[in-house]
Amino acid sequence: MTDAALVGRILREYREDKIGPAGVRRLYGSVSGTRVGYQLAQPDGTAVVVRAFRNDEPLPAYLQGCGTASVIGWLQQRTATLDWLAERGYPAPRVVATRTGDPVGVAGIWLTWATTYVPGPLLASGGLDLLGEALARLHTLDATGAAVGLASWHPGAAIRDALRRLDAVEALLPPDWRPMHAEFRRTLLAVREAALPMTVVHGDAWPANAIRSGADEVTLIDWENAGLGLAVTDLGNCLLESHLNPGLPATQPSAWLIQPSPARIAALLTGYCRLRRLNAAERQLLLPGIRFATAFVGALHFEQALIDGVRGAGMDARLARLRNRLAVSQSVAELASTHLGEPPSRYAEPGSSVAGETGA
Repeated sequence: MTDAALVGRILREYREDKIGPAGVRRLYGSVSGTRVGYQLAQPDGTAVVVRAFRNDEPLPAYLQGCGTASVIGWLQQRTATLDWLAERGYPAPRVVATRTGDPVGVAGIWLTWATTYVPGPLLASGGLDLLGEALARLHTLDATGAAVGLASWHPGAAIRDALRRLDAVEALLPPDWRPMHAEFRRTLLAVREAALPMTVVHGDAWPANAIRSGADEVTLIDWENAGLGLAVTDLGNCLLESHLNPGLPATQPSAWLIQPSPARIAALLTGYCRLRRLNAAERQLLLPGIRFATAFVGALHFEQALIDGVRGAGMDARLARLRNRLAVSQSVAELASTHLGEPPSRYAEPGSSVAGETGA
């Protein structure tokens, strides 16, 4: 199938009178692969982003922490999460239904998921307080009984699968990989044993997924990892990845390594603490929370390298990033702890704008 054929099917699925063929632009992927994304102009000057996924292929392993290997099941979870956010007025892309009103479209062997396009520049390093505030606003939403999907890093399926991968590669480990392997396991077990309530998380909050949508507002995009999860792991990953700027060259792996920046950490947490503070249990889990995404991804990379036989410069770059994230995480946690303030009291007055022991 060609791009033109798939785009034609997408236009028919979403009605050509609402999404015009002019200005169709491929954003990523290829029809010869398993996923491809397009930006389509609309007659009113706005745009829609349509992501297409092959339905005859399993969901990529890095997304299966949401508890399903089915592409359709995963898409239904994503649309449910975005609809839940829309009902609460949280700034995020909105789901665009098909001509028949379905949140997920069908274009032959392809399943489609369309959302509104959020215009604006990507966040510069000077706006990290707004990113922190946007993440805190998300974490303060009451997720009790929420009809949303599970995050890709939900502490249920994600930890179970990651531990299984670590067990599978243990006998194959080179000596210099063993410290990383042990730290991945310690991190996953610490998060699994924590008794923390669930909230809705983004799963990949960093400047490249943050649009400066207003003078004092950031809108998070790319919600593929979102759903129910733990706020401390969401914030922890953001504390690491906010050291990176959008537009880093893929051909320079060293550009993706981070050096802890007190200024960036302070800015992010200044914004976060305007609306939410970590409770005592979350503060105890801060270091594992910062390392959690690295442990989850690390288990996948170890499996690919030691069982699937993936080698070469790409794998070397992934392993270098894992070592870097583990090496700097302690410093990031220590710097972060100086900006978190006192944990909220269980005796806070009703109506306080700072989340208390519920961790909502």
